[in-house]
Amino acid sequence: MAQVAWPTAAACLVIAATICFAVFAVVRWPGGPQTQYLWFYILAPLALLIAGAAALYPADRTGEARDAVQRAAETRRRKAVRAVLVGAAALCCGGGALAWVHVDRTGEVGAVMTIGGPQPVGDAGGTITMEMKRPAPGDVREKLRLSLSIVDDRPGLPTCVDRTTATINVITPGVTPNTRRVPARSTVDFDLGRHGGAVHFEITVRSDSGCSMRLGPTRGTLYSG
Repeated sequence: MAQVAWPTAAACLVIAATICFAVFAVVRWPGGPQTQYLWFYILAPLALLIAGAAALYPADRTGEARDAVQRAAETRRRKAVRAVLVGAAALCCGGGALAWVHVDRTGEVGAVMTIGGPQPVGDAGGTITMEMKRPAPGDVREKLRLSLSIVDDRPGLPTCVDRTTATINVITPGVTPNTRRVPARSTVDFDLGRHGGAVHFEITVRSDSGCSMRLGPTRGTLYSG
C-alpha cells in the first residue's frame, strides 16, 4: 500500500514547495522588467499542473475483470507514469526557483536618480549635477544603464534637441568610462566594478545660439552580465 501511495505524497510535497516558494518570491520580489521573470512565470504554474496531475492520476482501474498478471502490469505502468509526472513537476519547481534566484541576484532593478544644479541651460552651456543613490544591499549590480533625455525648456519654439550634446563626467572613482560625450537623448552603460555605493555625475550641456535646455526625467537601471 505504501508503495502505491508514495507518488501522491511526493506530488503533494512538490505542490507545497512550489506554493511556499511562490509566496516567498512575491514577498521578496526584486522588481525590474517583468519579462526577465518569464521562466519563473512558466515553470512555477507548470510544476503545479503536473504535480496535480500526478496526485490525481488513478493508481489502478476499478471495475475491470483482469487476472493477477495483467493487474500487476497495469499497476507498474501507472506507478511509472506517476513517477515520471512527479519527477517532471519537481524539475519545473526547481527550475522556476533557480530562474527567480538568478534574476534576484543579477536581474535589472531601478536605480534612484536625483538631479541638481541650475536649470535651464542656455546657449552658453552649463553643468548639471546628478547622483545615483546608494542601492539597497540586495540591489547591488555590476553595471548601470543611464538613459538621458535633454529636452527644450521652451517647447513652443523650434526644437534644439538635435543640436544639443552632453558630456557626462563621472566624479566617483572606479566607474568606467569616466567621460562620455553623447547626443541629447541617449543611453550609456557604465561599469561600476566593485563599487556598491552612490555614484556622482556632472553633465555639461552644450547647445546652439538661442536654445534653452533642461535635463528631463533620467532613468537608471542596475544590472549584471
